[in-house]
Amino acid sequence: MPKAKVKVISETPTGLNNRVSINGTQYTNNQAYNKAVRGEVPGYHGVKNSDGTKFIRSNPDGNKNNNLDH
Repeated sequence: MPKAKVKVISETPTGLNNRVSINGTQYTNNQAYNKAVRGEVPGYHGVKNSDGTKFIRSNPDGNKNNNLDH
């Protein structure tokens, strides 16, 4: 399965993804995180920080140009 096309739509003032588009459909950050944890976003995984923030991150592939923050 090809890697999903994920794009940040909006961020909070601290830089946390607020809304993301996955293959053209918009999701809240929590919805996107839950989809990634369930394995429904090919090429991405869910991350939960020690402070409780959750977000999705692309699986490592050595290419900085395809990170969500670029």
